[in-house]
Amino acid sequence: MEFVVERRGRAKARLSLEPRLVLNAGYAGRNQEAVRRHIEELEQLGVPRPGRVPMVFAVSNHLLLNLSVLQVIDTQSSAEIEYVLLFHRGSVYVTVGSDHSDREVETRSIQKAKNSYPNVVAGTVWPLDEVTGHFDQLELTCEATRGDAIVPYQHGKAADLLPPSYWLDWVRRAGLFESDVVFYSGTIAAQDGLHHGDAYRLRLHDPVLGREIVHSYRCPVVSVPEVAEKA
Repeated sequence: MEFVVERRGRAKARLSLEPRLVLNAGYAGRNQEAVRRHIEELEQLGVPRPGRVPMVFAVSNHLLLNLSVLQVIDTQSSAEIEYVLLFHRGSVYVTVGSDHSDREVETRSIQKAKNSYPNVVAGTVWPLDEVTGHFDQLELTCEATRGDAIVPYQHGKAADLLPPSYWLDWVRRAGLFESDVVFYSGTIAAQDGLHHGDAYRLRLHDPVLGREIVHSYRCPVVSVPEVAEKA
């Protein structure tokens, strides 16, 4: 995969990544009350409570995609905005993504649900060391489109989630730091429950350095076209 690296005061550069592993954190909120609310959101959809928190799930690397159209088979899936860490040759980058998941499959297996749709990722990244000192102030915002309306879906700060240092330590202890690994942070609570949208807009905003990464994707329901019978 190809990414654009935005560095302060320097020209944009290219980052070529061949992910060895794509990992998704779950129930990874720093505030246990927020974690409880997210668990309750999922319980309302029939997803059983986890045995422990946080959890880490493996996702097939071919499911990591930078796309603008994600075809879905029905309206039982939805986005989850997350900050995303990219590990490459000893360097770490951060961007924004969506762990798009099938809510019906989640009632049977979270692992299978996380492999039922792509992990959407933005095409622009920042070096993690440029935001480490103020990482908690980074803002995560996801808007959903329903018909002609754009509605708030998720909004919070990176401080709502376990910090990168937690996952850097985890990756080091797993012996993966020098590998091409992509790590999704886990998500924040939805403002009005998890629901399908016709499209989603993901935004990672840095209020300190005055910049942002934005990525949008549509979710049309795919179907077989009707074909007229031969005369």
